[in-house]
Amino acid sequence: MKLYLGSRDYCPAGYLTVDIDPAHHPDIVADVTDLANVDSSSVEEICASHVLEHIAWPLSFKALSEWARVLRPGGLLRLAVPDLGLLCRMIAEGRNAWWATGLIFGVGRIENPLEAHQYGYTRDMLLSLLRALGFGDFNWWKHDLDDASNGWMPDDAGGRIAISLNIAAIKRGSPIVAPDRLLQELMRDRLQPFDIVLARFAGAQDTPPSPDAESDPLFVQRLHMALIEAQRRILHLEKERGR
Repeated sequence: MKLYLGSRDYCPAGYLTVDIDPAHHPDIVADVTDLANVDSSSVEEICASHVLEHIAWPLSFKALSEWARVLRPGGLLRLAVPDLGLLCRMIAEGRNAWWATGLIFGVGRIENPLEAHQYGYTRDMLLSLLRALGFGDFNWWKHDLDDASNGWMPDDAGGRIAISLNIAAIKRGSPIVAPDRLLQELMRDRLQPFDIVLARFAGAQDTPPSPDAESDPLFVQRLHMALIEAQRRILHLEKERGR
């Protein structure tokens, strides 16, 4: 079984769709923070494309822990969120700040409150959360579905920038600490750095570095952005010459 979470009107082949809004006619109507109707270790793949940022912290950690629960050992999580680090750098540099700010907060909230973005993530934040929940073997991913994982924004030079942070992860083991315990502490003080809370519960002064900490998706993500931008620029030039 494969699940496509927060499906809206997307119905990718081979997936059961999950959405909180029955108006989209998903296969499963459910809040993605509570997949009580899905058995533990029964899912081979989960795709959550630009879903996590719509969930308030730390309930988003609860959502991730639910996804880890239902995935079978060796199961694949495809996770995509707006790249908060990239968007913040663009704003700080004065590069198309209106677009970048809109992508951080989610401007579709006027028509649909569910479109509001409740939190944001950098690459390192996501990797910390995923490692704590027993994930490893991180990589970049894409698919051919025209959803937000293939999202773009224009830049001031007339090109386009890939703004989606896409991380694939394999479920390799159990969570380092019981997720319910972590969630209770995170709810108590919502500004605590996650790594510090995790280290305290794990009985260590600091969490050990992952052996692949320097080689997970960062290089591949940047390479992907550069390649796609180059392709888009070539297409733009070809269209201009054809006029």
